[in-house]
Amino acid sequence: MKDKQAIRLRELVPRDELEFLIREATQAVEDDLALEDAGWINLSGTTGDVITAQERITNLKLSRLYAVKDPMGKQAIRLWTDYTFGSGMTWSVAEDNKEAKEALKGFWDARVNRKILGAAGQRKSSNKLLIDGEVYFAIFLGAERTATIRRIDPLEITEIITDPDDKEDEKFYRREWTDAQGISHKTIYRSTDNIKGEATLDMYGNSVQKTDDALVYRLEYNDRNPLLLPALIWMKYLTKFLGSRIAVMLALAKFAWRSKVKGGQTAVDAIKAKTDAQTIAAGSTLLENLGVDTTPIKTETGASAAYQDGRMIKLQIAAAVGIPEQYFGDISIGNLATAKTVELPMMKMFQSYQKVWSDAYQDIDEIILEYNQVAPDKWYIDRDFPAIAPEDVAAAATAIVQILQVMPELADSNDVKQIALMILGVNDPAEVIEQLSKEAKTNPEIALAKVLKEFREVIRKKI
Repeated sequence: MKDKQAIRLRELVPRDELEFLIREATQAVEDDLALEDAGWINLSGTTGDVITAQERITNLKLSRLYAVKDPMGKQAIRLWTDYTFGSGMTWSVAEDNKEAKEALKGFWDARVNRKILGAAGQRKSSNKLLIDGEVYFAIFLGAERTATIRRIDPLEITEIITDPDDKEDEKFYRREWTDAQGISHKTIYRSTDNIKGEATLDMYGNSVQKTDDALVYRLEYNDRNPLLLPALIWMKYLTKFLGSRIAVMLALAKFAWRSKVKGGQTAVDAIKAKTDAQTIAAGSTLLENLGVDTTPIKTETGASAAYQDGRMIKLQIAAAVGIPEQYFGDISIGNLATAKTVELPMMKMFQSYQKVWSDAYQDIDEIILEYNQVAPDKWYIDRDFPAIAPEDVAAAATAIVQILQVMPELADSNDVKQIALMILGVNDPAEVIEQLSKEAKTNPEIALAKVLKEFREVIRKKI
C-alpha cells in the first residue's frame, strides 16, 4: 500500500522537489533527536546540570505553548491535575485544637487567598507546577495575624541564593519584573527556610541580608523540568506528521476523474473548456458521447499504515507523560482488563504527586501556625484528596457501613467522617463535619443514623 502511495505522490510531485522534501525532513529529525550535539549537555561546565539556565527558560516557554495549543500536551496536563485534585484538597484538625483551627481557617477561607487556595486555585497551581516544573508562593504576613499568599512567575526569579556550602539550603530569591505600567522592579525575598534572614553570598560574592517583607516558598517537581519536556519533540513531529497526512490527502483528492478523449489536442481542449472552473453538484448526471470515456481515479490513501505510524509517535508522548495511550482520544485500543493493569502505575504516580502537594501545603501551614503562635505539638493537620479511582466508591461505602455496624463508636471519629463525606462527593466536608459534631452532642443516635442512611443510598445506586 505504501508503494502505491509513493508512486502516486511521484506522479503529483516533481522528482527533485520530492527528494528535497525527504532530505529536509530526515535532517530535521536527526537535528532534533541529537540532543548531545545540540548543546543540551555541557561537559565543560562546573556543575552536573545537563540543561543550562538559558535552555531551561526556553523549555519552560515551549512547555507553556504546547500545554495551551497542542491537544496532546493539554490533555496530559489536564489528566494529571484532574486525577490529583479533582474537586479540591480538604484539611481538618482535631476538634479540641481551636487555636490551630482558627488560624488556618483565617488563612484558607480568606477571600483574598481564594484564588490560590480554593479548588480552582489548587488546580491552577498544579497546572503551573506541571507546565513550568516549579512554582513560587509569596507569603505576606500582615497585621493581626493575617496572611496573604500569591504566586510568582518562575521567569521573574533570576537567582536562587543558597548557602555556598549547601546548595539545598536556599536562603534568598532574587526577583526582577515589570509591572502593568512598564516600570521595572528588582527585589530579594527570604526563603521560608530562612525567616530570620541569615546573611549569605550571592553569585557575585556580595553579602545578602536585607530583603522585602514577603517570604517565598519554592516547590519543584521533576527536577525543575516541565512534565512535557521529554514529549516536546514528539508532539512537534506528531503535528508535522498529521499535517503531512492532510497534505497527502489533499494532493490525492486534487484529481478525482480521468477522461479519455478520442481525438487530438483540439478535442481535449474542447472538453477542458467545458469542465474547467465548473462546480458540479453532488448527484449530477454525467452526459458524454462515444468520444469521451470518464472513469473515477482509484487512489490508495495508506490510512491503515499511517494510523500505525502515528500511533508510534503517540506512544512516545504517552510514555513521556506517564499516561496510557487510550487516554489520548482512541478508546478502541483499551478494554477493562488492560485498563486495570495500566492504571495501577498511574495510581502510584498520582498518589505520589498528591503527597508532594500535601507536604507543600503542610510546610506553608506551619508558617501560618508559627506566626499565630500555635504550639508545635498542635501542628498536625489531616489532609484528604479526592479518590483517584471512583469505581472504588461502592466498595469503600460498603466497608465503612459494615465497620460502623460492628463499631458504632467510630462514627464519632472526624477522620472516618472526612473519608465518608469525600466518598459521597461532598464539596465541603469540613463544614458538614462541624454540623454533624453539633448534632452528635445533642443526639448521637440521630447523627449516626444519618451517616448510615447516606451510605446505604450510595450502595443502592451502585448495585
